[in-house]
Amino acid sequence: MKKILAAVAIAALVGCASTGVQVKDEHLSEMKVGETTQADVLSRFGKPTTSMRNSDGTRTLMYVYAESRTRASTFIPFVGAFVGGVDTNSTSVMLRFDKEGKLIDYTSSESEMGTATGIAVDAEPVENQPRKQ
Repeated sequence: MKKILAAVAIAALVGCASTGVQVKDEHLSEMKVGETTQADVLSRFGKPTTSMRNSDGTRTLMYVYAESRTRASTFIPFVGAFVGGVDTNSTSVMLRFDKEGKLIDYTSSESEMGTATGIAVDAEPVENQPRKQ
């Protein structure tokens, strides 16, 4: 019983991972074109994942966030080698500022991806797979 509990605890610990800075839609609604400054954004969200200086003197800050969850089936002895995988959700926000540091515009995107692991990688591709539904 102790071995089973230990295995479940380890699976729970290694089952998720995240990286980056998450900027949610409700945070974006606080951004006002022509009013919000680059300093405001840095104060609110911290250091961006990427900072770009554009040739026209404007600046773009990008905040990327990704969260991956290992499928529970991955941890099933033997079976996991055939059906295992990871599902990843990510968001990306780009904010563009004029030469004076005022917000010009912003864009955001979301994506979902599934990744097969183990023997499943060599399986025949299935439409919209291996993403978990």
